[in-house]
Amino acid sequence: MGVYFVFTIDGDWDKYFRAESPIPERLPDAERLTALIKREIAAAGAVNGRFLHFVHSSPVTRDFFLRPEFISLWRDIVSRGGNVGVHCHEEESGDGREDCITPLTRSLREKGLDPVSYRGGYLSFSREKIPLLEKNGLSLDFSCDPGRFLKLKGRVISDWRGAPGNFYRLSYEDHRRPGKSMAFEIPLGKAGGGSLYIDITSLTGIWKAARSLAAKGKKEKKDIVVSALSHTYEFSSFFKRLKIKLALAICKRYGTFLNDKEVMKIIGKQGS
Repeated sequence: MGVYFVFTIDGDWDKYFRAESPIPERLPDAERLTALIKREIAAAGAVNGRFLHFVHSSPVTRDFFLRPEFISLWRDIVSRGGNVGVHCHEEESGDGREDCITPLTRSLREKGLDPVSYRGGYLSFSREKIPLLEKNGLSLDFSCDPGRFLKLKGRVISDWRGAPGNFYRLSYEDHRRPGKSMAFEIPLGKAGGGSLYIDITSLTGIWKAARSLAAKGKKEKKDIVVSALSHTYEFSSFFKRLKIKLALAICKRYGTFLNDKEVMKIIGKQGS
């Protein structure tokens, strides 16, 4: 039995979140983002390349990250022991939209990549997405932040109240409950009053979460599988990169980093 972390990075850029700005002002910059993603890859060297970059798609830009320079980076991530996943920001156009999940998954696979993981923008999710994940062979969802409840423009886009703090098989009836679907939830690591949401949590809070998760696994004599979360835009700052490096070092003290396909093996061994 052990504690297993998946270092995840949502491939978003800062201008995307300026929702009131015209779309031309929100578009990504290829040169800047390729440089930031190379920094992600370098940082992941501290965990033997085991990280999961979630490839962004949204109404702002659908195919930008399928350009040759980015496909080359995705292949580099895989060659070093990581993987890429599907990351759909649909908060401005509705929930459960198949027009993002299916085309992005198919396009990545056509380029020789093999995504098996999904995360919704703003950590959004709903039970209606579960069949889409199954249809597209996306066995893992990383959208859960236990206890999170978020509204955007008066509409609930993320509701994880009451969700478990360890991996579970998603329920068709309620994505916050264990069930019998073919997709598994890998929640954000939260315990002991701390969180592994690196961008917004102090190093003390990260330490509290990692230590408490390790203690929980030991006490309950079972595997713990959770994610640690950051974003591409965080790699623009030396001090933020240093914080990410220290956060990974803290987690390594209490557990082991895996990629998503290795996580599937851990889950499979338990016969879940």
